[in-house]
Amino acid sequence: MFVLGLLTCVVLRAFSAQAKVVTGFKDECEKFFYKDIEPGGMDQNARRICQVYYNRGVVNTYYATLYSVHHRIPLYSAYTFNPDCMNDNRRPTKWHVEPQISGYTTEHMVLETDLRDYNEATIKASQAMSSDYSDTGYDRGHLNPNSFSCNDGRTATFTLTNAAPMDPCFNRIHWYNWEKTLRKFLSNKLGSDGGSATAYIVTGTVPDVNVWIPQREISDDPERVSVPSHIWTAVCYKHQSDEEKSFSFGYIGENKPEEPDIKPISVSDLNDQLTDLYSTHSGTQQSVKVSIFVDDCFGDNYKLKKVKEGFKKIMNPRDQEVQISSGVQTTLGAVKRASEHNVNVREVRAKLGFGNMDTYYTMAEDLKVFAGSACVITHVKSTAKTNGYDDLRKRDVSEGSDAVECLLVPEKQKTAADGSPCSSVSESSTSCECTTEGKTKPCCSSPCLYQDNLKGYWCNSGQTPIECSPRYSLITVKGKKCMDGYPCATYGYDYYWCYTGVNDENFLNRYEWDYCSPPLRQSRAKNGKYCLSNRACAKYGSKKPWCYTDDNNNWDYCCKDCGK
Repeated sequence: MFVLGLLTCVVLRAFSAQAKVVTGFKDECEKFFYKDIEPGGMDQNARRICQVYYNRGVVNTYYATLYSVHHRIPLYSAYTFNPDCMNDNRRPTKWHVEPQISGYTTEHMVLETDLRDYNEATIKASQAMSSDYSDTGYDRGHLNPNSFSCNDGRTATFTLTNAAPMDPCFNRIHWYNWEKTLRKFLSNKLGSDGGSATAYIVTGTVPDVNVWIPQREISDDPERVSVPSHIWTAVCYKHQSDEEKSFSFGYIGENKPEEPDIKPISVSDLNDQLTDLYSTHSGTQQSVKVSIFVDDCFGDNYKLKKVKEGFKKIMNPRDQEVQISSGVQTTLGAVKRASEHNVNVREVRAKLGFGNMDTYYTMAEDLKVFAGSACVITHVKSTAKTNGYDDLRKRDVSEGSDAVECLLVPEKQKTAADGSPCSSVSESSTSCECTTEGKTKPCCSSPCLYQDNLKGYWCNSGQTPIECSPRYSLITVKGKKCMDGYPCATYGYDYYWCYTGVNDENFLNRYEWDYCSPPLRQSRAKNGKYCLSNRACAKYGSKKPWCYTDDNNNWDYCCKDCGK
Protein backbone atom coordinates (compact mmCIF):
# COMPACT_ATOMS: atom_id res chain seq x y z
CA MET A 1 0.00 0.00 0.00
CA PHE A 2 2.87 2.31 0.86
CA VAL A 3 4.58 1.53 -2.46
CA LEU A 4 1.41 2.36 -4.40
CA GLY A 5 1.02 5.67 -2.56
CA LEU A 6 4.65 6.56 -3.24
CA LEU A 7 4.32 5.68 -6.92
CA THR A 8 1.21 7.84 -7.26
CA CYS A 9 3.00 10.74 -5.61
CA VAL A 10 5.98 10.40 -7.95
CA VAL A 11 3.80 10.27 -11.06
CA LEU A 12 1.82 13.36 -10.05
CA ARG A 13 4.98 15.21 -9.15
CA ALA A 14 6.77 14.32 -12.40
CA PHE A 15 4.85 16.91 -14.42
CA SER A 16 4.19 19.60 -11.83
CA ALA A 17 3.81 23.19 -12.96
CA GLN A 18 5.35 25.40 -10.29
CA ALA A 19 5.25 29.07 -9.37
CA LYS A 20 7.14 30.41 -6.41
CA VAL A 21 5.78 33.47 -4.62
CA VAL A 22 8.76 35.56 -3.50
CA THR A 23 9.33 38.75 -1.54
CA GLY A 24 11.61 40.10 -4.29
CA PHE A 25 12.66 39.05 -7.79
CA LYS A 26 16.34 39.54 -6.96
CA ASP A 27 18.25 36.23 -6.85
CA GLU A 28 15.08 34.34 -7.83
CA CYS A 29 14.09 35.33 -11.39
CA GLU A 30 15.76 38.68 -12.07
CA LYS A 31 17.14 37.34 -15.37
CA PHE A 32 13.89 38.33 -17.10
CA PHE A 33 14.50 42.03 -16.41
CA TYR A 34 16.87 44.39 -18.21
CA LYS A 35 19.91 44.86 -15.93
CA ASP A 36 18.14 42.54 -13.44
CA ILE A 37 15.94 45.45 -12.26
CA GLU A 38 12.14 45.15 -12.16
CA PRO A 39 9.82 47.97 -13.33
CA GLY A 40 9.12 50.76 -10.87
CA GLY A 41 6.01 52.79 -10.10
CA MET A 42 3.73 49.74 -9.91
CA ASP A 43 1.72 48.59 -6.87
CA GLN A 44 4.39 47.60 -4.40
CA ASN A 45 1.85 45.56 -2.41
CA ALA A 46 1.28 43.21 -5.34
CA ARG A 47 2.64 39.67 -5.11
CA ARG A 48 5.80 38.69 -6.97
CA ILE A 49 5.74 35.28 -8.64
CA CYS A 50 8.57 33.36 -10.30
CA GLN A 51 6.77 31.14 -12.80
CA VAL A 52 8.53 27.76 -12.63
CA TYR A 53 7.90 24.36 -14.22
CA TYR A 54 9.04 21.05 -12.70
CA ASN A 55 9.41 18.11 -15.10
CA ARG A 56 10.95 14.80 -14.02
CA GLY A 57 13.49 16.34 -11.67
CA VAL A 58 14.34 19.29 -13.95
CA VAL A 59 13.25 22.70 -12.70
CA ASN A 60 13.16 25.72 -15.03
CA THR A 61 11.96 29.27 -14.43
CA TYR A 62 10.19 30.70 -17.49
CA TYR A 63 9.06 34.21 -16.57
CA ALA A 64 8.16 36.58 -13.72
CA THR A 65 4.77 38.05 -12.79
CA LEU A 66 3.61 40.92 -10.55
CA TYR A 67 0.10 39.96 -9.42
CA SER A 68 -2.53 42.24 -7.89
CA VAL A 69 -4.62 40.33 -5.37
CA HIS A 70 -7.04 43.25 -5.08
CA HIS A 71 -7.78 43.27 -8.82
CA ARG A 72 -7.20 39.51 -9.26
CA ILE A 73 -5.19 40.10 -12.43
CA PRO A 74 -1.46 40.42 -13.14
CA LEU A 75 -0.07 43.94 -13.41
CA TYR A 76 2.62 42.57 -15.72
CA SER A 77 4.55 39.49 -16.79
CA ALA A 78 8.22 39.82 -17.74
CA TYR A 79 9.87 37.35 -20.13
CA THR A 80 12.52 37.00 -22.82
CA PHE A 81 12.04 36.06 -26.46
CA ASN A 82 13.04 32.57 -27.59
CA PRO A 83 13.21 32.31 -31.42
CA ASP A 84 13.46 28.51 -31.17
CA CYS A 85 9.77 28.39 -30.22
CA MET A 86 8.49 29.62 -33.60
CA ASN A 87 7.30 26.20 -34.78
CA ASP A 88 5.67 24.72 -31.66
CA ASN A 89 1.99 24.16 -32.51
CA ARG A 90 0.97 22.55 -29.22
CA ARG A 91 -1.67 24.47 -27.24
CA PRO A 92 -2.51 23.32 -23.70
CA THR A 93 -6.16 23.55 -22.70
CA LYS A 94 -6.01 23.28 -18.90
CA TRP A 95 -5.41 26.24 -16.60
CA HIS A 96 -3.64 26.44 -13.25
CA VAL A 97 -4.08 28.48 -10.05
CA GLU A 98 -1.49 29.50 -7.44
CA PRO A 99 -2.21 28.18 -3.89
CA GLN A 100 0.64 30.20 -2.34
CA ILE A 101 -1.14 33.47 -3.06
CA SER A 102 -4.05 32.18 -1.00
CA GLY A 103 -1.93 31.34 2.06
CA TYR A 104 -0.94 27.75 1.31
CA THR A 105 2.70 26.67 1.55
CA THR A 106 2.55 24.72 -1.72
CA GLU A 107 5.29 26.08 -3.99
CA HIS A 108 3.78 24.98 -7.27
CA MET A 109 0.74 25.66 -9.43
CA VAL A 110 -2.11 23.20 -9.38
CA LEU A 111 -4.73 22.49 -12.00
CA GLU A 112 -7.92 24.31 -11.09
CA THR A 113 -9.73 21.07 -11.91
CA ASP A 114 -7.68 19.28 -9.24
CA LEU A 115 -8.26 21.17 -5.97
CA ARG A 116 -9.18 18.19 -3.83
CA ASP A 117 -6.40 19.04 -1.34
CA TYR A 118 -7.43 22.71 -1.12
CA ASN A 119 -10.40 24.77 -0.05
CA GLU A 120 -11.75 26.32 -3.25
CA ALA A 121 -13.28 29.26 -1.38
CA THR A 122 -9.87 30.05 0.11
CA ILE A 123 -8.25 29.89 -3.33
CA LYS A 124 -10.93 32.17 -4.83
CA ALA A 125 -10.51 34.76 -2.08
CA SER A 126 -7.17 35.91 -3.52
CA GLN A 127 -7.20 35.04 -7.22
CA ALA A 128 -9.35 34.55 -10.29
CA MET A 129 -10.83 31.25 -11.43
CA SER A 130 -12.01 30.24 -14.88
CA SER A 131 -15.59 30.38 -13.60
CA ASP A 132 -15.13 34.15 -13.17
CA TYR A 133 -14.84 34.41 -16.97
CA SER A 134 -17.76 32.14 -17.93
CA ASP A 135 -20.50 33.86 -19.98
CA THR A 136 -19.02 37.32 -19.32
CA GLY A 137 -18.02 38.05 -22.91
CA TYR A 138 -14.32 38.23 -22.01
CA ASP A 139 -11.40 35.92 -22.81
CA ARG A 140 -8.68 34.75 -20.44
CA GLY A 141 -6.04 36.79 -22.24
CA HIS A 142 -2.37 35.88 -21.82
CA LEU A 143 0.15 38.57 -20.86
CA ASN A 144 3.16 36.36 -21.55
CA PRO A 145 1.86 34.93 -24.85
CA ASN A 146 1.76 31.18 -25.18
CA SER A 147 3.01 31.67 -28.75
CA PHE A 148 6.34 33.03 -27.44
CA SER A 149 7.08 29.83 -25.53
CA CYS A 150 7.33 26.14 -26.32
CA ASN A 151 7.21 22.77 -24.61
CA ASP A 152 7.05 23.14 -20.81
CA GLY A 153 7.39 26.92 -21.11
CA ARG A 154 4.13 27.08 -23.05
CA THR A 155 2.36 25.00 -20.40
CA ALA A 156 3.66 27.42 -17.75
CA THR A 157 1.87 30.35 -19.44
CA PHE A 158 -1.51 28.72 -18.83
CA THR A 159 -1.96 30.00 -15.31
CA LEU A 160 -4.64 32.47 -14.29
CA THR A 161 -1.91 34.54 -12.63
CA ASN A 162 -0.77 35.29 -16.22
CA ALA A 163 -4.25 36.11 -17.57
CA ALA A 164 -6.57 39.11 -17.57
CA PRO A 165 -10.07 39.70 -19.01
CA MET A 166 -9.74 40.78 -22.64
CA ASP A 167 -12.41 41.64 -25.15
CA PRO A 168 -12.59 38.74 -27.66
CA CYS A 169 -12.06 40.96 -30.72
CA PHE A 170 -9.17 42.73 -29.05
CA ASN A 171 -7.55 39.51 -27.83
CA ARG A 172 -8.07 37.28 -30.88
CA ILE A 173 -7.57 39.86 -33.63
CA HIS A 174 -6.06 43.22 -32.66
CA TRP A 175 -3.64 42.20 -29.89
CA TYR A 176 -2.97 38.85 -31.55
CA ASN A 177 -1.82 40.64 -34.72
CA TRP A 178 0.62 42.73 -32.72
CA GLU A 179 1.94 39.68 -30.86
CA LYS A 180 2.43 37.90 -34.18
CA THR A 181 4.16 40.93 -35.72
CA LEU A 182 6.41 41.35 -32.68
CA ARG A 183 7.36 37.68 -32.86
CA LYS A 184 8.31 38.03 -36.53
CA PHE A 185 10.12 41.33 -35.97
CA LEU A 186 12.27 40.00 -33.10
CA SER A 187 12.97 36.74 -34.91
CA ASN A 188 14.26 38.72 -37.92
CA LYS A 189 16.40 40.98 -35.73
CA LEU A 190 17.95 38.14 -33.78
CA GLY A 191 18.59 36.30 -37.03
CA SER A 192 20.37 39.29 -38.57
CA ASP A 193 22.42 39.75 -35.39
CA GLY A 194 23.40 36.10 -35.25
CA GLY A 195 21.53 35.58 -31.99
CA SER A 196 23.94 37.93 -30.17
CA ALA A 197 21.21 39.82 -28.33
CA THR A 198 18.52 39.40 -25.69
CA ALA A 199 15.00 40.75 -26.08
CA TYR A 200 13.53 41.63 -22.67
CA ILE A 201 9.74 42.00 -22.83
CA VAL A 202 7.22 43.22 -20.28
CA THR A 203 3.48 42.97 -21.00
CA GLY A 204 1.05 44.53 -18.56
CA THR A 205 -2.42 45.79 -17.76
CA VAL A 206 -4.11 48.96 -16.53
CA PRO A 207 -6.74 47.77 -13.99
CA ASP A 208 -10.04 49.64 -14.14
CA VAL A 209 -11.83 49.93 -10.79
CA ASN A 210 -15.09 50.73 -12.58
CA VAL A 211 -15.40 47.54 -14.68
CA TRP A 212 -15.47 44.07 -13.09
CA ILE A 213 -16.52 40.52 -13.93
CA PRO A 214 -18.57 38.45 -13.43
CA GLN A 215 -21.39 40.93 -13.99
CA ARG A 216 -24.08 41.10 -11.30
CA GLU A 217 -26.74 39.86 -13.72
CA ILE A 218 -25.07 36.50 -14.32
CA SER A 219 -23.37 35.54 -11.04
CA ASP A 220 -24.09 35.04 -7.36
CA ASP A 221 -20.50 36.03 -6.65
CA PRO A 222 -20.08 39.07 -8.92
CA GLU A 223 -17.46 41.73 -9.61
CA ARG A 224 -14.41 39.79 -8.49
CA VAL A 225 -11.99 40.45 -11.37
CA SER A 226 -11.03 43.87 -12.72
CA VAL A 227 -11.30 44.31 -16.49
CA PRO A 228 -8.20 46.26 -17.62
CA SER A 229 -8.84 49.38 -19.65
CA HIS A 230 -5.57 48.95 -21.59
CA ILE A 231 -2.98 46.28 -22.38
CA TRP A 232 0.63 47.29 -23.08
CA THR A 233 3.98 45.83 -24.06
CA ALA A 234 7.52 47.20 -23.70
CA VAL A 235 10.58 45.71 -25.42
CA CYS A 236 14.26 46.21 -24.60
CA TYR A 237 16.54 44.72 -27.26
CA LYS A 238 20.06 44.50 -25.78
CA HIS A 239 22.90 43.58 -28.13
CA GLN A 240 25.73 41.75 -26.41
CA SER A 241 28.62 43.72 -27.92
CA ASP A 242 27.34 46.63 -30.04
CA GLU A 243 25.20 49.20 -28.23
CA GLU A 244 24.37 50.87 -31.56
CA LYS A 245 22.29 47.79 -32.30
CA SER A 246 20.44 48.03 -28.96
CA PHE A 247 17.07 49.76 -28.84
CA SER A 248 13.70 49.85 -27.09
CA PHE A 249 10.07 50.61 -27.86
CA GLY A 250 6.57 49.91 -26.62
CA TYR A 251 2.93 49.98 -27.63
CA ILE A 252 -0.42 50.14 -25.88
CA GLY A 253 -4.02 49.37 -26.89
CA GLU A 254 -7.44 49.98 -25.43
CA ASN A 255 -9.20 46.75 -24.43
CA LYS A 256 -12.25 47.11 -26.67
CA PRO A 257 -13.63 45.53 -29.88
CA GLU A 258 -13.11 48.59 -32.09
CA GLU A 259 -9.86 48.92 -34.04
CA PRO A 260 -7.43 50.35 -31.45
CA ASP A 261 -4.91 53.02 -32.37
CA ILE A 262 -1.83 50.91 -31.62
CA LYS A 263 1.57 52.04 -32.85
CA PRO A 264 5.20 51.74 -31.72
CA ILE A 265 6.15 54.50 -29.28
CA SER A 266 9.16 55.25 -27.13
CA VAL A 267 9.42 53.61 -23.70
CA SER A 268 9.55 57.11 -22.20
CA ASP A 269 6.18 57.98 -23.78
CA LEU A 270 4.74 54.66 -22.63
CA ASN A 271 5.91 55.39 -19.06
CA ASP A 272 4.13 58.76 -19.17
CA GLN A 273 0.91 57.26 -20.54
CA LEU A 274 0.87 54.51 -17.92
CA THR A 275 1.49 56.99 -15.11
CA ASP A 276 -1.53 59.03 -16.23
CA LEU A 277 -3.72 55.98 -16.89
CA TYR A 278 -2.99 54.39 -13.50
CA SER A 279 -4.05 57.65 -11.82
CA THR A 280 -7.21 57.94 -13.94
CA HIS A 281 -8.45 54.38 -13.63
CA SER A 282 -7.35 53.67 -10.05
CA GLY A 283 -9.11 56.77 -8.73
CA THR A 284 -5.98 57.86 -6.86
CA GLN A 285 -3.07 60.08 -7.81
CA GLN A 286 -0.02 58.12 -9.02
CA SER A 287 2.68 59.22 -6.57
CA VAL A 288 5.60 57.58 -8.38
CA LYS A 289 6.19 57.72 -12.12
CA VAL A 290 6.20 54.40 -13.94
CA SER A 291 9.62 53.26 -15.14
CA ILE A 292 9.61 49.98 -17.07
CA PHE A 293 13.32 49.80 -17.99
CA VAL A 294 16.36 51.40 -16.38
CA ASP A 295 17.28 54.57 -18.35
CA ASP A 296 14.53 53.59 -20.83
CA CYS A 297 16.92 51.02 -22.38
CA PHE A 298 18.70 52.86 -25.21
CA GLY A 299 15.75 55.08 -26.06
CA ASP A 300 16.46 56.91 -29.33
CA ASN A 301 14.11 58.57 -31.83
CA TYR A 302 16.14 57.45 -34.86
CA LYS A 303 16.11 53.84 -33.66
CA LEU A 304 12.37 54.11 -32.98
CA LYS A 305 11.87 55.22 -36.57
CA LYS A 306 13.65 52.06 -37.75
CA VAL A 307 11.38 49.97 -35.53
CA LYS A 308 8.29 51.60 -37.04
CA GLU A 309 9.60 50.88 -40.54
CA GLY A 310 10.23 47.24 -39.62
CA PHE A 311 6.74 46.80 -38.20
CA LYS A 312 5.18 48.48 -41.22
CA LYS A 313 6.85 46.04 -43.60
CA ILE A 314 5.57 43.05 -41.65
CA MET A 315 2.05 44.46 -41.23
CA ASN A 316 1.73 45.57 -44.87
CA PRO A 317 -2.04 45.71 -45.48
CA ARG A 318 -1.53 44.65 -49.11
CA ASP A 319 -0.42 41.26 -47.88
CA GLN A 320 -2.97 40.82 -45.12
CA GLU A 321 -5.90 42.83 -43.86
CA VAL A 322 -8.09 41.98 -40.91
CA GLN A 323 -11.15 44.12 -40.30
CA ILE A 324 -14.14 43.91 -38.03
CA SER A 325 -17.30 45.25 -39.60
CA SER A 326 -18.51 48.54 -38.13
CA GLY A 327 -21.86 46.95 -37.33
CA VAL A 328 -20.16 44.31 -35.20
CA GLN A 329 -18.07 46.94 -33.41
CA THR A 330 -21.21 48.93 -32.60
CA THR A 331 -23.07 45.83 -31.42
CA LEU A 332 -20.28 44.59 -29.17
CA GLY A 333 -19.72 48.06 -27.78
CA ALA A 334 -23.41 48.25 -26.90
CA VAL A 335 -23.26 44.81 -25.28
CA LYS A 336 -20.36 45.87 -23.08
CA ARG A 337 -22.25 48.99 -22.01
CA ALA A 338 -25.54 47.19 -21.42
CA SER A 339 -24.56 45.96 -17.96
CA GLU A 340 -28.13 46.38 -16.75
CA HIS A 341 -29.28 43.63 -19.10
CA ASN A 342 -28.59 39.92 -18.94
CA VAL A 343 -26.56 39.81 -22.17
CA ASN A 344 -23.82 37.23 -22.71
CA VAL A 345 -21.39 37.37 -25.63
CA ARG A 346 -20.86 33.82 -26.88
CA GLU A 347 -19.42 34.36 -30.34
CA VAL A 348 -17.64 37.07 -32.32
CA ARG A 349 -18.12 37.61 -36.06
CA ALA A 350 -15.27 39.14 -38.02
CA LYS A 351 -14.88 40.02 -41.70
CA LEU A 352 -11.45 39.21 -43.09
CA GLY A 353 -10.03 40.30 -46.45
CA PHE A 354 -6.88 38.68 -47.85
CA GLY A 355 -4.74 39.06 -50.94
CA ASN A 356 -5.02 35.30 -51.50
CA MET A 357 -6.50 32.23 -49.89
CA ASP A 358 -3.10 30.94 -48.87
CA THR A 359 -2.72 33.93 -46.55
CA TYR A 360 -6.15 33.21 -45.09
CA TYR A 361 -5.22 29.61 -44.32
CA THR A 362 -1.98 30.72 -42.64
CA MET A 363 -3.93 33.14 -40.46
CA ALA A 364 -6.55 30.51 -39.66
CA GLU A 365 -3.90 28.01 -38.57
CA ASP A 366 -2.22 30.59 -36.31
CA LEU A 367 -5.55 31.46 -34.71
CA LYS A 368 -6.05 27.82 -33.78
CA VAL A 369 -2.65 27.52 -32.13
CA PHE A 370 -2.20 30.87 -30.47
CA ALA A 371 -5.75 32.12 -29.84
CA GLY A 372 -7.62 28.82 -29.51
CA SER A 373 -10.12 30.01 -32.13
CA ALA A 374 -11.30 28.55 -35.41
CA CYS A 375 -12.22 30.93 -38.24
CA VAL A 376 -15.08 29.16 -40.03
CA ILE A 377 -15.97 30.58 -43.44
CA THR A 378 -19.47 31.98 -43.89
CA HIS A 379 -18.94 33.62 -47.30
CA VAL A 380 -16.35 33.41 -50.09
CA LYS A 381 -16.13 35.54 -53.18
CA SER A 382 -13.61 33.58 -55.22
CA THR A 383 -11.33 34.71 -58.00
CA ALA A 384 -9.81 32.20 -60.38
CA LYS A 385 -6.13 32.40 -61.20
CA THR A 386 -4.78 32.11 -64.70
CA ASN A 387 -1.34 31.52 -66.10
CA GLY A 388 0.42 34.35 -67.94
CA TYR A 389 3.25 33.64 -70.37
CA ASP A 390 6.01 35.66 -72.03
CA ASP A 391 9.17 34.76 -73.95
CA LEU A 392 11.31 34.69 -70.79
CA ARG A 393 9.27 33.07 -68.07
CA LYS A 394 5.95 31.63 -66.93
CA ARG A 395 4.29 33.03 -63.84
CA ASP A 396 0.96 32.89 -62.05
CA VAL A 397 -1.05 36.09 -62.29
CA SER A 398 -3.93 36.77 -59.91
CA GLU A 399 -6.90 38.57 -61.40
CA GLY A 400 -8.02 39.94 -58.05
CA SER A 401 -8.48 39.29 -54.35
CA ASP A 402 -10.54 36.73 -52.50
CA ALA A 403 -13.04 38.14 -50.01
CA VAL A 404 -13.57 35.91 -47.00
CA GLU A 405 -16.01 36.38 -44.17
CA CYS A 406 -15.66 34.06 -41.22
CA LEU A 407 -16.99 33.43 -37.74
CA LEU A 408 -14.59 33.18 -34.81
CA VAL A 409 -15.53 30.25 -32.55
CA PRO A 410 -13.60 28.20 -29.99
CA GLU A 411 -11.39 25.75 -31.89
CA LYS A 412 -11.87 23.05 -29.29
CA GLN A 413 -15.47 21.83 -29.48
CA LYS A 414 -17.35 18.87 -28.08
CA THR A 415 -16.83 16.92 -31.30
CA ALA A 416 -14.98 13.86 -32.55
CA ALA A 417 -11.90 14.23 -34.75
CA ASP A 418 -14.10 13.70 -37.82
CA GLY A 419 -16.49 16.49 -36.76
CA SER A 420 -19.26 14.29 -35.33
CA PRO A 421 -21.02 15.89 -32.32
CA CYS A 422 -20.35 14.13 -29.03
CA SER A 423 -22.83 13.34 -26.28
CA SER A 424 -19.87 13.00 -23.89
CA VAL A 425 -16.08 13.37 -23.98
CA SER A 426 -13.51 11.52 -21.90
CA GLU A 427 -10.03 13.07 -21.99
CA SER A 428 -6.80 12.08 -20.26
CA SER A 429 -3.09 12.63 -20.82
CA THR A 430 -2.97 9.54 -23.05
CA SER A 431 -6.23 9.69 -25.04
CA CYS A 432 -9.35 11.60 -25.98
CA GLU A 433 -12.55 9.65 -26.63
CA CYS A 434 -15.95 10.86 -27.84
CA THR A 435 -19.28 9.07 -27.53
CA THR A 436 -21.51 9.81 -30.53
CA GLU A 437 -24.67 7.95 -31.54
CA GLY A 438 -23.68 4.95 -29.43
CA LYS A 439 -20.20 4.75 -30.95
CA THR A 440 -16.81 5.69 -29.54
CA LYS A 441 -14.60 7.86 -31.74
CA PRO A 442 -11.26 9.57 -31.09
CA CYS A 443 -11.25 13.33 -30.46
CA CYS A 444 -8.49 15.95 -30.63
CA SER A 445 -6.48 17.07 -27.61
CA SER A 446 -4.48 19.53 -29.76
CA PRO A 447 -5.44 21.85 -32.65
CA CYS A 448 -6.32 20.20 -35.96
CA LEU A 449 -3.58 21.52 -38.27
CA TYR A 450 -2.45 20.89 -41.84
CA GLN A 451 0.76 18.81 -41.97
CA ASP A 452 2.70 19.37 -45.19
CA ASN A 453 4.64 16.11 -44.93
CA LEU A 454 1.44 14.09 -44.48
CA LYS A 455 -0.62 16.09 -47.01
CA GLY A 456 -3.55 16.34 -44.65
CA TYR A 457 -4.97 17.55 -41.33
CA TRP A 458 -3.75 15.88 -38.15
CA CYS A 459 -4.04 16.36 -34.39
CA ASN A 460 -3.02 14.51 -31.24
CA SER A 461 -5.55 12.39 -29.41
CA GLY A 462 -3.80 12.29 -26.07
CA GLN A 463 -0.33 11.30 -27.27
CA THR A 464 -1.41 9.56 -30.49
CA PRO A 465 -1.35 11.42 -33.86
CA ILE A 466 -4.62 10.95 -35.78
CA GLU A 467 -6.25 12.37 -38.90
CA CYS A 468 -8.84 15.05 -38.21
CA SER A 469 -11.45 17.25 -39.86
CA PRO A 470 -10.86 20.97 -39.10
CA ARG A 471 -13.65 23.42 -38.36
CA TYR A 472 -13.29 25.68 -41.38
CA SER A 473 -16.54 26.40 -43.27
CA LEU A 474 -20.30 26.80 -42.91
CA ILE A 475 -21.08 26.91 -46.64
CA THR A 476 -21.24 24.18 -49.30
CA VAL A 477 -19.93 24.15 -52.87
CA LYS A 478 -23.36 25.35 -54.04
CA GLY A 479 -23.32 28.21 -51.58
CA LYS A 480 -25.87 26.66 -49.23
CA LYS A 481 -25.60 27.28 -45.49
CA CYS A 482 -24.87 24.30 -43.26
CA MET A 483 -27.33 23.52 -40.49
CA ASP A 484 -26.48 24.84 -37.03
CA GLY A 485 -24.16 22.43 -35.25
CA TYR A 486 -23.14 20.71 -38.50
CA PRO A 487 -20.27 22.63 -40.14
CA CYS A 488 -18.40 21.16 -43.10
CA ALA A 489 -16.54 18.03 -41.98
CA THR A 490 -15.90 14.45 -43.03
CA TYR A 491 -18.14 12.80 -40.41
CA GLY A 492 -16.48 9.45 -41.05
CA TYR A 493 -16.48 9.62 -44.87
CA ASP A 494 -13.63 10.35 -47.30
CA TYR A 495 -15.08 13.70 -48.41
CA TYR A 496 -16.30 16.92 -46.80
CA TRP A 497 -20.05 17.58 -46.51
CA CYS A 498 -22.74 18.95 -44.22
CA TYR A 499 -26.47 18.85 -43.61
CA THR A 500 -28.24 21.84 -45.17
CA GLY A 501 -31.83 21.34 -44.02
CA VAL A 502 -34.75 18.99 -43.63
CA ASN A 503 -37.02 17.92 -46.51
CA ASP A 504 -40.45 17.30 -45.01
CA GLU A 505 -42.05 16.43 -48.37
CA ASN A 506 -44.50 13.55 -47.90
CA PHE A 507 -43.73 13.86 -44.17
CA LEU A 508 -40.51 11.88 -44.60
CA ASN A 509 -38.41 14.43 -42.69
CA ARG A 510 -35.25 13.47 -44.55
CA TYR A 511 -32.08 15.48 -44.03
CA GLU A 512 -30.74 17.24 -47.12
CA TRP A 513 -26.99 17.54 -47.57
CA ASP A 514 -24.36 18.88 -49.95
CA TYR A 515 -20.64 18.53 -50.64
CA CYS A 516 -18.17 21.02 -49.20
CA SER A 517 -14.92 22.13 -50.76
CA PRO A 518 -12.02 20.52 -48.87
CA PRO A 519 -9.82 22.96 -46.88
CA LEU A 520 -6.87 22.95 -49.28
CA ARG A 521 -4.38 25.81 -49.25
CA GLN A 522 -4.18 25.67 -53.02
CA SER A 523 -4.98 23.18 -55.76
CA ARG A 524 -4.67 23.04 -59.54
CA ALA A 525 -6.32 21.14 -62.33
CA LYS A 526 -4.38 19.13 -64.90
CA ASN A 527 -4.50 22.05 -67.32
CA GLY A 528 -2.33 24.00 -64.85
CA LYS A 529 -5.03 26.48 -63.86
CA TYR A 530 -5.87 27.17 -60.23
CA CYS A 531 -9.13 25.85 -58.84
CA LEU A 532 -11.71 28.25 -57.47
CA SER A 533 -11.22 28.97 -53.79
CA ASN A 534 -14.63 27.57 -52.90
CA ARG A 535 -14.31 24.53 -55.20
CA ALA A 536 -10.92 22.95 -54.51
CA CYS A 537 -9.91 19.56 -55.89
CA ALA A 538 -12.30 16.82 -54.73
CA LYS A 539 -14.42 13.99 -56.16
CA TYR A 540 -17.82 15.59 -55.39
CA GLY A 541 -19.50 12.23 -56.05
CA SER A 542 -17.40 11.42 -59.15
CA LYS A 543 -14.76 8.73 -59.50
CA LYS A 544 -11.87 11.18 -59.95
CA PRO A 545 -11.08 14.49 -58.25
CA TRP A 546 -11.88 17.59 -60.28
CA CYS A 547 -12.53 21.31 -59.83
CA TYR A 548 -13.92 24.41 -61.50
CA THR A 549 -11.19 26.74 -62.78
CA ASP A 550 -13.28 29.85 -63.47
CA ASP A 551 -16.74 31.34 -62.92
CA ASN A 552 -17.92 30.10 -66.35
CA ASN A 553 -18.15 26.49 -65.13
CA ASN A 554 -14.98 25.43 -66.98
CA TRP A 555 -13.39 22.49 -65.19
CA ASP A 556 -10.74 19.80 -65.43
CA TYR A 557 -9.55 16.78 -63.49
CA CYS A 558 -6.93 17.22 -60.77
CA CYS A 559 -3.72 15.33 -60.19
CA LYS A 560 -2.07 14.37 -56.91
CA ASP A 561 0.95 16.71 -57.01
CA CYS A 562 -0.09 19.34 -59.54
CA GLY A 563 -0.39 21.91 -56.77
CA LYS A 564 3.40 21.95 -56.46
